[in-house]
Amino acid sequence: MPIICRLFQLPAGPASNLQANASSLPDTISSSGNRSDVYRYWHAIEYLLTQHSPASPSAQWLKLGTTVSAQSGEIPAARLVPPNQVAELDRLLQGIEPEQLIPHYDAAALDAAAVYPRTWVEWEQTFDPLGQVLEHYSFLQYAARNATKAGDSLLLFFEELAEGAI
Repeated sequence: MPIICRLFQLPAGPASNLQANASSLPDTISSSGNRSDVYRYWHAIEYLLTQHSPASPSAQWLKLGTTVSAQSGEIPAARLVPPNQVAELDRLLQGIEPEQLIPHYDAAALDAAAVYPRTWVEWEQTFDPLGQVLEHYSFLQYAARNATKAGDSLLLFFEELAEGAI
């Protein structure tokens, strides 16, 4: 079952509540209406961004903010990214078109770097993983842009996707 990353846009109230009370994470997720998804390509997006912009702290977007849950096995901890860091991420992402990440993609290098899910070379036999990464990168751009315009936080939430679920 793939581990996916969902992006929830949180206004100040719900974000403050979650920051103060991490046990409210399930309620925050169920009541959040503004959601995007980078599916199982979250780690590859970060890898390509850090290859493209190694000096930018925002390129390591999976480490922004603070944790609001514990890591569980291979499932990363949920992270709450405050509006100022979302704006920094947005500035970085808006300056990098998806096509600019193509030169940094090498399936064997991603596998060697243990980029989740560590099946990049295998995937190239059956579909276009780079195309999927670039499409989902554009979803991240969109989520960061919307949250920045609203002055909201982003919640990065990771979960296993059940077989057959989309």
